[in-house]
Amino acid sequence: MSVPPAPLVVAVGGSGLHARVVLEAADLAGLAVLGVLSDAMPAGAPFFGSHRVLGGLDRLHDRSFLQGCRLHLGTGDRAVRRSMAEAVEANGGRLGTIVHPAGIVSPSAVIGAGAFVAAGAIVGVGAVLAEACLVNTGASLDHDCLLDAGVILGPGARLAGAVLCEADVFVGLNACVLQGLRIGRGAVVGAGAVVTRDVAAGATAVGCPARPVSR
Repeated sequence: MSVPPAPLVVAVGGSGLHARVVLEAADLAGLAVLGVLSDAMPAGAPFFGSHRVLGGLDRLHDRSFLQGCRLHLGTGDRAVRRSMAEAVEANGGRLGTIVHPAGIVSPSAVIGAGAFVAAGAIVGVGAVLAEACLVNTGASLDHDCLLDAGVILGPGARLAGAVLCEADVFVGLNACVLQGLRIGRGAVVGAGAVVTRDVAAGATAVGCPARPVSR
């Protein structure tokens, strides 16, 4: 008999709005959610529906607490997500993955620990999402794309086939990246941009066609 996975705990960062998105997805997917962690509300306070605050974000450093759950990163801030993930890993915890039931994931795709696939998102054949990636509402990545750890695709973003996004890349709302391109570590692709060539690590690319505006 298989052992059911440990329940999820959602770590709330920033405004908490993204945390509501992932909680609803978890509920609709029938996943067990123990509660949330937040520094903005006291323990026991209600948070989105029937969910309640279990304590503050200091619990990310509590080894005994982490042993009984899987953490999901309830924020869209890249730096905060990375910090949370590092705290969980350093203290022997595990990240939990959430896929909205209205998201489409190829059976041949690989979804890493702590990733989130939102409603209407599409993950194509042979695509790989590494740890703590975030594919927002209606975003899509086609066949053989590779998202390294911490990559975020904004709502409606489109990656053609075999695109490589290195760690901590952000691709903005409705941006498009043509096939086979590489987006370097920590780069930002602005909303609505059309990327027709590789983007260097740390650069910000905007426009149609996209051009770097900073390094």
